[in-house]
Amino acid sequence: MATFASPQNPAPSTQHPTWADRYLALLGLERKKPSLDALTRLVRAQVLTVPFENVTALLRRRDHPTGPVPPMDLDILLDTWERRAGGGICFELAAMFSRLLASLGYDVYVVLAQVSLPNGHQAIHVTLDGTRYLVDLGTGGPIFQPIPLDDLPFEIHQHGVGYRFRFGDEPRQLLREALIQGDWSVTCRYRLVPASDEDRNWGYQNHHVVNASWVTGTLTMTRSTEEAVYALKDATLTRYTDAEKTVETVADPAAYARLAAEPYGLPRLPIHEALEVRAAFAKLATGPTNAR
Repeated sequence: MATFASPQNPAPSTQHPTWADRYLALLGLERKKPSLDALTRLVRAQVLTVPFENVTALLRRRDHPTGPVPPMDLDILLDTWERRAGGGICFELAAMFSRLLASLGYDVYVVLAQVSLPNGHQAIHVTLDGTRYLVDLGTGGPIFQPIPLDDLPFEIHQHGVGYRFRFGDEPRQLLREALIQGDWSVTCRYRLVPASDEDRNWGYQNHHVVNASWVTGTLTMTRSTEEAVYALKDATLTRYTDAEKTVETVADPAAYARLAAEPYGLPRLPIHEALEVRAAFAKLATGPTNAR
């Protein structure tokens, strides 16, 4: 089973000084005392620096074809990010960023959410000066700031993409809606309580079941920049800007490596290996693979 730092017992600020300093250097930031401005800078830098991608998850399943995949190693992940050889999905991103925030002295815990699969999404709850925020890095979208949970509903409009956060009808439920063809549609349901390690593990392992979700059923990469959002799903690349949305087909196998380098900023990403794994898994598919 994968293992996670306990969200109920954040690490003290001195536990990972070298790791945290390396992480801050990757983000291009200096160590600051916890504040809303510092947190916002951290979130923005994280989204701009580390792309959302499932290449590493596909290769993890390939390398461990049966049984549970191994626990995440956050030291190896940081090294991978520094080498520009990978990013991650919500599980990696939440684990890494929550550890960074805890090491900087923030009051944090990880929450679980459902898009399609129960416990299939992770985000971070932050309490700062008595005010609650949600940090969700696991969409790849342009959510460049913490979401103020005490000031809902809250909308984000960036590069032609729209999100709205509001409380649901169930206790401690938060909803994320996406603006789709002019209408708000619920795309994610969070439960704002500390996630147990058992539930986090279950969600992490379930996403690695071949063709159980998009993690092993597609090749997916998303990156938000200052100018645009780039969303690659298998052979379709969609680019969102404030002015327009464009869609193109990636027909040349060599184009994947070029895309990984630019605009995704991952020149050492082993994307061709992931394409081979994705093709092999597709032959095993027995049903829809777009659940999350």
